Amino acid sequence: MVFHFSDIIINIQIKIKGAVTMRKLAVSVLFLLIVPAFAYSHVHMLECDPAQDAIVSKSPEKIRIAFAGSVESAFSRIEVFDGSGEKVSKKTEFYENDTVMEAVIADKLKSGKFTVKWICMSLDGHKQSGSYTFTVK
Repeated sequence: MVFHFSDIIINIQIKIKGAVTMRKLAVSVLFLLIVPAFAYSHVHMLECDPAQDAIVSKSPEKIRIAFAGSVESAFSRIEVFDGSGEKVSKKTEFYENDTVMEAVIADKLKSGKFTVKWICMSLDGHKQSGSYTFTVK
């Protein structure tokens, strides 16, 4: 059996390229499996009551926001403001494994436009916030 130096070099190059390709494939598969898990771990608002831009006939007692996952209650809250910027909500309460936040309204709301501002932190530490308005007739 005769070995040629060029055959050994080609064989070594094929093994190295194969190892690099397998390593790239393994990293790519891991990336595809891990990234969606992180993306779905962030919470997002599912629904709110009163709804965004709603016109309600009477003052709500609470403002309710439901999220797609649990929030860190120590770092999450809802605040409600009237048209002049005065805060009209008291405390934020948490329900259903911290997937629902409710802001208690201090007193019966008079007619006008109100702004709901919310901030929450998901269990993975990412903060999200938003706001919307509703009107009491």
